[in-house]
Amino acid sequence: MHIRFDQLNMTYSDGKKALKDINLALSSPSLVGLLGPNGAGKSTLMKLLVSSLLPTSGQILADGRPFCGSPAAERMLKAKLGYLPQDFGLFDELTVYQFLDYMAALKGIRRPKSAIRQVIQEVRLEEKAGARIRTLSGGQRQRVGIAQAFLGDPQLLILDEPTVGLDPEERLHFRSLFSRAARDRLVLLSSHIIEDVQSVCDRVVVLGGGAVRFSGTPEQLMQTAGASTLEDAYLCLISREVDK
Repeated sequence: MHIRFDQLNMTYSDGKKALKDINLALSSPSLVGLLGPNGAGKSTLMKLLVSSLLPTSGQILADGRPFCGSPAAERMLKAKLGYLPQDFGLFDELTVYQFLDYMAALKGIRRPKSAIRQVIQEVRLEEKAGARIRTLSGGQRQRVGIAQAFLGDPQLLILDEPTVGLDPEERLHFRSLFSRAARDRLVLLSSHIIEDVQSVCDRVVVLGGGAVRFSGTPEQLMQTAGASTLEDAYLCLISREVDK
């Protein structure tokens, strides 16, 4: 899959300019880390990618076709997309399996039983498949959210803060899962946990003030900033933006 942003702008009704002239190309297979401080435009960019917002101007192309604008295009997008928003909601009275079955129906997944079994295994929730979601811990609920994003082997995975609430051992497991997923698809990972990004992402996009401030490999960012770690390089870049 190839995603291209052409002169993308997003201004909210209150006049806030969330994104300014975004020009960016993303291609699979790749695991792209999306970094930026609060208010940088990361969540807005992801919402535009899943068509929950429409851009003020510019366009997003998927394999050369507009991402939104027609029911047919949106149906095609849903079939290719897996999305975990930061504020993902769960139905507390459903069991884990029932919830994933519901999400599989929304995605139009054929043979949902095998797909559900697969993602439950991937997120290590086999023993909780029959448990009601209200009984789960915060980390287990987060894993349910990751599971629904992976349902149907989507070609494009968009994950917003996916490891929040997970313990260190779980984070290692999911880093490995995301890395394996990116071998044959495009994965966009937004996180404030720089260690997660440095360990698995082959490309980093840094947003600041609604604009792209850097796009390249983690090594290129560290070299540009003269830093030994990605976190130091990122902080150096952001501090320059604040000083402007």
